[in-house]
Amino acid sequence: MPRFLFHIIFSLLALSTAIAQEAEPVPPPPLPSTSYEEENIQRHDFDTKKWESLKKGIDYSGPKKKKKEGKKQEKKAPERKGLDGFGPAAKVLAIVLAIAFLVFLIVKLGVGQDMFGPKNSKLKPAVSEAELEKIEENLHEAELDDPIRRAIAAGNYPLAVRLYYLAMLKELSVRNHIRWKRDKTNGAYLRELAGSPLFSTVQEVTLAFERVWYGKVELTPSDFEQLETKLKAAVATVSA
Repeated sequence: MPRFLFHIIFSLLALSTAIAQEAEPVPPPPLPSTSYEEENIQRHDFDTKKWESLKKGIDYSGPKKKKKEGKKQEKKAPERKGLDGFGPAAKVLAIVLAIAFLVFLIVKLGVGQDMFGPKNSKLKPAVSEAELEKIEENLHEAELDDPIRRAIAAGNYPLAVRLYYLAMLKELSVRNHIRWKRDKTNGAYLRELAGSPLFSTVQEVTLAFERVWYGKVELTPSDFEQLETKLKAAVATVSA
């Protein structure tokens, strides 16, 4: 017979035996034939001296002190930390701050900003309006390479295009191809260049500048890189 069948049969037999024993009523034990009232009771005297000697050295205050120490320890138990230890207002504030932080992350990532990339602490801020006015007032003496780099680093591509355009006009004015005036229109500069071999180059850059600066055409980093190549080539051409 397989061993597992033997275990099953043995278990069934044991279970049936236990059920049968529980089902059969157990007869009560027989009552004594003699009543307790008829029995003789022996009297034993209490030895007081022996009791006093036995209880010497026993300290009954021990358990009481332990209970007091236990209560003190319960009072000094550290409080729970976390949101459960604060009130409802603090929990609501924590949830609101967490949601605001998530929204901030989504917005920053949506506009394509690198939030965790290395930042250059020495980077100068973008060109201000006051600095731009100063450049236009003294264009012949203005240094434009650094403002262009700052505008690109700040992601202000329209301003970078404008500064490149001013750099081209500066080179044209220094070489007497045009007469620079701050309030002069771009069309006036093109009329001065009529018949010049530089006309087509200046015209192409002027149209690109006006589309970006006045037309508010948005440039992606890739778009600006392509346009910057043409702007640099135009500045180099008029400087030759």
